[in-house]
Amino acid sequence: MASLLVFLTTTAVILILVSPLSLSSAPHSDSLHRAAQNLYGARFTSMALTLELISQTSVVPHSQSLTIFAPRDSAFSRSGQPSLSLLQFHFTPLSLSRHFLASLPYGTAVPTALGNRSLVVTSLPGDPSISLNSVKIDGPPLFADKSLMVFGVERFFDPGFELPSPVQGPTPDLNCVSSLKRGNRAGFPGDSSFHEASRKMRSSGYSVMGSILGAQLLGFEYRTASLTLFAPVDKAMTHRKGNFSEYASIFLQHVVRCKLLWSDLAEFSNGPALPTYKKGYAVRVTKSGDTFMVNKVAIVHPELYVNEWFVVHGVREMIGAKSRADNVKHRGSQKSGHFKEKIRVRRQFQVWIAILALVSTQFCC
Repeated sequence: MASLLVFLTTTAVILILVSPLSLSSAPHSDSLHRAAQNLYGARFTSMALTLELISQTSVVPHSQSLTIFAPRDSAFSRSGQPSLSLLQFHFTPLSLSRHFLASLPYGTAVPTALGNRSLVVTSLPGDPSISLNSVKIDGPPLFADKSLMVFGVERFFDPGFELPSPVQGPTPDLNCVSSLKRGNRAGFPGDSSFHEASRKMRSSGYSVMGSILGAQLLGFEYRTASLTLFAPVDKAMTHRKGNFSEYASIFLQHVVRCKLLWSDLAEFSNGPALPTYKKGYAVRVTKSGDTFMVNKVAIVHPELYVNEWFVVHGVREMIGAKSRADNVKHRGSQKSGHFKEKIRVRRQFQVWIAILALVSTQFCC
């Protein structure tokens, strides 16, 4: 108890010096106070007192949603007073349900309030327990409301943790899931949203992608909470000649696994790559002047269609296709090759004519 009092006194002094109290800077203060009461009852006394101390400070992330991983009292006893940065490493600016955490692939990075440092999912799908940075997360949340989730963990996370084995293929970027609903949406069995979006796209010059969307090519094997479709204009699609299965593959590389509104794109500009539904293929958002680009393809019709979990942005070209300049260059090289071949054949013909003329003079009387 004496060590706990020393910790709390020291933490309070640091918080007063580093993070002046401000009611306006504490969007989660009410929820944090209620969460602290639950933590007292669950015998997470050290973290409960800590939450009360920091509830109105800048240590708490300024985000609409928040998840906190609360170490047990035994972790405080073993590790002593945590630094403010270590506390922030236990705050995630997203609302993450246990069901959602259990669905994340091994190696998924979970953003934290500590700068660019992330937690990493270290449990495998089907494991009986969930772990981050090889630290086990306790069962049901200790507290949950619309904006705040609190889970118990057995010890403090290590900010220097690294995965023992590399991750194969792209993993979800959780910075891209601020709009996720709790739980997952299974498949798209006759969802009217797709048909509404398809009608809108067909009337706006995106009928090819609209028709593919209407066919619901994603099927039942895919599971997600929200989607963004970057739809190429008809002119870009009709230049592509192929069978229906090729169109299906093209469609999948234009679908990102989260909902990105126009206002969200600025946050992801020059950020990490976002996985698509085409295996091993990801896209990156950049900005050129006032125009947002997806893999260097301009978005020309933002928010062509929007509902609560799905958004369509119109893009100028197919993502991943050769640019028009590359195609012109390729056609130019082809023409140049044909021209060179013609010259070569013409010269051969001229040589044969000269030889025939020479031979004929030899036999001429």
